[in-house]
Amino acid sequence: MTPRPRTPRSSAPGRAKDAPRPAGRWTGLLLLGLAAAALAAGCTAALPRQRTTFAILAGVYYSAQPGAQVEAAMVEDSETLLRKAIADLNAAKDLDFVVLGGDLLAQADALSLDRARAILADLRAPYYMVLGEHDGAPPQAAPASPASAAGPSPAAGPLPAVVSRAALVWAFQGHGFAGNEAYWTHEVMPGLVLVGLDTVQPGRRGGYVDARQLEWLDRTLTAVAGKAVIVVAHHGLMPLHPLDEGAAWKSMLADNAAAVREVLDRHRNVVLVATAHRHFAEGRVSGPRIHLSSPSVGVWPLAYHLVRLTPKDMEAVWVSLADDALSRRSQERLLASPSYRSVFPAGEDGDTACIRLFGGKKMEVYPLPAIRP
Repeated sequence: MTPRPRTPRSSAPGRAKDAPRPAGRWTGLLLLGLAAAALAAGCTAALPRQRTTFAILAGVYYSAQPGAQVEAAMVEDSETLLRKAIADLNAAKDLDFVVLGGDLLAQADALSLDRARAILADLRAPYYMVLGEHDGAPPQAAPASPASAAGPSPAAGPLPAVVSRAALVWAFQGHGFAGNEAYWTHEVMPGLVLVGLDTVQPGRRGGYVDARQLEWLDRTLTAVAGKAVIVVAHHGLMPLHPLDEGAAWKSMLADNAAAVREVLDRHRNVVLVATAHRHFAEGRVSGPRIHLSSPSVGVWPLAYHLVRLTPKDMEAVWVSLADDALSRRSQERLLASPSYRSVFPAGEDGDTACIRLFGGKKMEVYPLPAIRP
């Protein structure tokens, strides 16, 4: 039997021993690295588990002096509602974390701040927060006695001084905040990142995200490419209702919302943008992500959002904290408020449209185009 010739170890099959070698492994690694870098900012993301559940509490307007609340004409018993929300969430079996979407406090006096922190300490799930326009006085805008929209109750006495936003940031260190800035990022579980934006700016009625924060946002989203990201902000970052396009509600959105969306659009790993300022439950799929607005705990509809994320979709459930009698009273207070009622026509049809808008969608399912299994 003629022995079979052996292929020299230095020769790959199908290539002559003396033929020129193709690009080496370093070239291949370089090309792979360039491809990875090109895709990093725009890659999709995988959720870290089959289902992630969290709650969004917003517009609590908590005050230790109920008669002196900034939104006194509309806010119900904020302490009772906040405690009920926490009791509900503590009873949930699969709750991963809680997001506070801004306006936790009505006027951010020291007593209200201390009591709100004590109530939130009963929450068993970790919580993370962003600031709303009522959460502390911004720099150069701290009045000693802020007047409420409806005026203080005659029996309430003088309003206490407002503590600064910086004081709130330090009071809630570890709940998103990690240092001096009111914007932050935190990986709530391996593969899922929360990014909290600060949309409240001194001297602006509407929200705003300044250039420094936009640059930080771009860098942060690039650094967590491949991980799913939820962005949380107080002011809206995308119109969700025709009212958002009108002058009366312009302040409900960030003035430079388009610039923020431009940064977000560079990063397909952002799966959800959660906002709260508008007090109604509404959502919209835009490109690779969902924009969601959550209801108010302290103002009609007296509810919070319970959100469930899966690799396929997101379910947002509107959870009421009020009985029928409290709901009716809260609706009447909303209709009596000029700042809300004035944007709807007079008469029964206008009343119905107002209540329906803020009542929102009690349950909605949105596809998640940015998630890959």
